[in-house]
Amino acid sequence: MSDPRTIPDTPVDLGPRLLVVDDEPAICELITDIANMVGFVSQSASTMDEIDRMLGADFDVTVLDLALVGSDGIAVMRTLASRAPGARVVLASGASERIIASATRVAQLYGLQVLGTMPKPLGLSSLRALLRDCREAVVKPVTTLRRRPDVNTIIDELSPDQLHVLYQPIANVADGTVRSAEALVRWRHPEHGLIPPDEFVPALERQGRQHDLLLHVAEQVAQDRMSVPGVADLEDVSINVSALDLNVPETPDELAAILGKAAPPSAWTLEVTETVADGVAVTALDVMTRLGLAQFKLAIDDYGTGSSTLDRLRWYPFTTLKIDREFVSANPMHNLNDWIIVENAVSLGHQLGL
Repeated sequence: MSDPRTIPDTPVDLGPRLLVVDDEPAICELITDIANMVGFVSQSASTMDEIDRMLGADFDVTVLDLALVGSDGIAVMRTLASRAPGARVVLASGASERIIASATRVAQLYGLQVLGTMPKPLGLSSLRALLRDCREAVVKPVTTLRRRPDVNTIIDELSPDQLHVLYQPIANVADGTVRSAEALVRWRHPEHGLIPPDEFVPALERQGRQHDLLLHVAEQVAQDRMSVPGVADLEDVSINVSALDLNVPETPDELAAILGKAAPPSAWTLEVTETVADGVAVTALDVMTRLGLAQFKLAIDDYGTGSSTLDRLRWYPFTTLKIDREFVSANPMHNLNDWIIVENAVSLGHQLGL
């Protein structure tokens, strides 16, 4: 019979682990008690020495107070991101909604997964519900997901025959009609399946291969517009143009030659990411102006997410303004600021004739 006082060499997995980082011990005790009740194994850190010692990858969720004596939650967040990339966090604060929203965005930009925010003073029922949701997010089965390698390690395997174009309808919300669509490229890897453009396009840009991608997509979309009835019947088709393509002086002539085989330039919209360049880049303005002179419609994509936005609206010959989905998908009950920005962006676009 084993000695009941013997501590086993292998630790027993009792559940997901949660760390509470707060300089108020009473708050730490409250949160850890409720977290334990919903199925976490919880610990807390109140002093800077404890925080520095315990912060890291050993925990599935970290509840982080944004106001810490002797430091601040943003600095701790930065450290956590460096020690445990992609770590899950819950942000706690008694600050205004704007500050909490800013801190949430900082966490996301550092690559952390924000599972929720916890306003102070704490409400017990809402705290319990939030921690229960966090536990479900942690223990949700992921056995059916196959982990894909870093796209940078497989980007050299990309060949033109693996690129496929899908079409996203653009609906008129007034009457529900669909008269245009956006062409979206996907990489169908023979082993790893569909890889979205936000993963592989940056890798191609780092290799200087994005212009080959643009010309290939343009050729495929032009062919579809000549041979596929559903696409041929559209009044307008949009394709995405990398900011780096605006630094290629031949872009207007190449697109006019390729796309012009299927439809006149006025029946095409070129969507340019809003982060094209800061200020007025001479080559980019040159290329954009020539595209406009050729009668291509030009859309500023992801409006609201880049810098020098007003400067670009002032100088570049855009015809369409596309507000980033981050703003229009927000719940107005939760983030009124996003809807104020949307309302003003729409008004500005109308006044500029976009």
